Amino acid sequence: MNFFLLHIPSNVEIDNEKEKLFHLSIEHWFQHDLFSFNWWILFLSTVIPYFIFWRVVDKKRYFEIFCYGMVCAILCMLLDIMGTEMFLWSYPDKLLPIITPLIPANLVVIPITAMLVYQYFSTWKNFLFATLCWSILFSYIIEPLFMLRKMFVLGENWSHTKSFIGFIVLGIFLKEVFETIKKHLSR
Repeated sequence: MNFFLLHIPSNVEIDNEKEKLFHLSIEHWFQHDLFSFNWWILFLSTVIPYFIFWRVVDKKRYFEIFCYGMVCAILCMLLDIMGTEMFLWSYPDKLLPIITPLIPANLVVIPITAMLVYQYFSTWKNFLFATLCWSILFSYIIEPLFMLRKMFVLGENWSHTKSFIGFIVLGIFLKEVFETIKKHLSR
């Protein structure tokens, strides 16, 4: 019966709060993030990996590998939006002020490294080992380093081990999807 006494916010009230958050985010970004050392780390980690990728990607398989990376990026963005919205983790420093997820990670570093794992480790055995190493790198090395720089904050209900498992599941899922697609296309 108490639920009848609770105030349920209207869409207008929610939009008003979003507008306040937008202005706070912009102000924080201009005052704290833009051109800071952490911002330059984010900027360079957005630009440099593409140059490296272009030099090492198998040009004969470019379309397949790039599609693999795009699907990876889409999944990373969706998962990151869900994780930040549920306060499982957050990013105090941003490359762009109004986008919650970490763009350099979701659209660049994670997909590019995933594409390289996919390109260089074609058998399942090798791929699983490389994915294990990839997951360790991001979960137990990069995340803690970003935490030291205060660029990544774990929520109470998340851990590096959960990230580790998530990266493994992501890698296996992507490989299975693309192996299935290739199998169907070769018929």
